[in-house]
Amino acid sequence: MLPVERVIGEEGLTAVDGGLKLAMRLPWYRSLPFSVVEVGSLSIDGQDVDLADAQIEYDGERWPLASNGERVDTFWFIRDSAFLFLPNRTLDVGSEHEVALNLFVSPPYIPGMKRTNPQTDTLRVAA
Repeated sequence: MLPVERVIGEEGLTAVDGGLKLAMRLPWYRSLPFSVVEVGSLSIDGQDVDLADAQIEYDGERWPLASNGERVDTFWFIRDSAFLFLPNRTLDVGSEHEVALNLFVSPPYIPGMKRTNPQTDTLRVAA
């Protein structure tokens, strides 16, 4: 799988204090502002995950996923993972789960484009 086709980051799925973190990669060939990246859907073991309380974590900051479209001055660099933080979700450390994530990218320099980027992978929950 080419780097521009990956949306699940190498760090995978991690159990952290207060919830779970899923590593995400920017599926594009150059850095973009977070405002043009949309988390379309997430499912774990075939069950849709409610993203109403989800947050994005990047470069020491965390903000609500719902306000991601306002992050015009925060750039996601192609070599960095961002993390989708899922508060109050728990999975046993060491357990394996099928994770399906879909990101949409709408580069500001290609008007009207909305590229869908789905990926499904089996991940082991890290501590």
